[in-house]
Amino acid sequence: MTETLFTDTFEFCSLGSGSSGNSYYIGNGFEGFLIDAGLNGQHLKRNLQSIGIEIEKIKGIIITHDHIDHIRALNAMTRIYNMPVYATFGTWRGILNNRFAGNVEHSCHELIDTKQEFMIAGFTIQAFPVSHDAQEPVGFHITKGDKSLTLATDIGIIGESAAHFLKKANAVILESNYDVEMLINGRYTKELKNRILGDKGHLDNMEAAKFIAENYSEKMSHIFLCHLSQENNTPELALQALHQAIIEKEVKLHPDTIIHALPRTHRSDLHNI
Repeated sequence: MTETLFTDTFEFCSLGSGSSGNSYYIGNGFEGFLIDAGLNGQHLKRNLQSIGIEIEKIKGIIITHDHIDHIRALNAMTRIYNMPVYATFGTWRGILNNRFAGNVEHSCHELIDTKQEFMIAGFTIQAFPVSHDAQEPVGFHITKGDKSLTLATDIGIIGESAAHFLKKANAVILESNYDVEMLINGRYTKELKNRILGDKGHLDNMEAAKFIAENYSEKMSHIFLCHLSQENNTPELALQALHQAIIEKEVKLHPDTIIHALPRTHRSDLHNI
C-alpha cells in the first residue's frame, strides 16, 4: 500500500488561468495530477514547488483540449519526466498536429473518452463533452470520497453534460471569460469577436453568473471563476456580475462558501475542498 491510501485530503490550486497559460493542480496532500499544462515547464515546476509539490509527485496530466495555452509544457513533461497524458482521441490528434507541441512523447498518451471513468492518485475522473472550437474538447468531474470538483472551461455555452456535472460538484471551476461590452467595444477583429461570442467560443460573465445563481446550493463550498480574458475582462467585473446575479435571484449564500476569480499570471492559494 502507498501513503495515498491513507489521506482523504482533496487539494486544489490554480497554477495559472487565462490565455497566457492554464494549469490546475489536484492533490491528496502527498501526490496528485494536473488539469492542463499550458504554462512554461519551468514556471509550472516553480509554482508547484511553491505549494510544496515536486514535479515527481505529479502522476499525470489530464487535457481539456489541444489549444496551446493548455498544452504548452507537454513536450517537456513527457520528454523529461515521462509523464502520462490523458486525452481524448481528438485532443491527442490535435496535440500531435500543433507545431508547438508536436515533439510530445507518443508513448505517454493514455486514451480517455466520455463514457468511462479513470483514476489517478486516488481520484476518480469523468470526462464530459463541451462546446468549443477544438478537436473533441472535454471538461472534467473529479471525485474523492464524498467530495467532488467540476471544471468547465473554454466553452461557448453550458451544455447538458457540463450542467449535469457542475450541479453535482462541491467545487465549481467555471469559465467567466469576458465582459460583453468590453469585447464588443474592444480592439479585436470582427472575426475574432464573432468566434468568442459563438456557441463554440467562450463563456461571458453574465452567462456564468446566471448559471451559478440559478443552480447554487449549500453543498457548493467553492466557486472559482476561471480563464478571465486579459483584454476583455477584469476580476472585479466577473465577480460583480456573479454577485449581482446572486442578489437578483435572491440566493442565500452559505457563510463559508468561497468565491474567487482565479488569477491569470500567478498561482492561487491552495484550497482544501
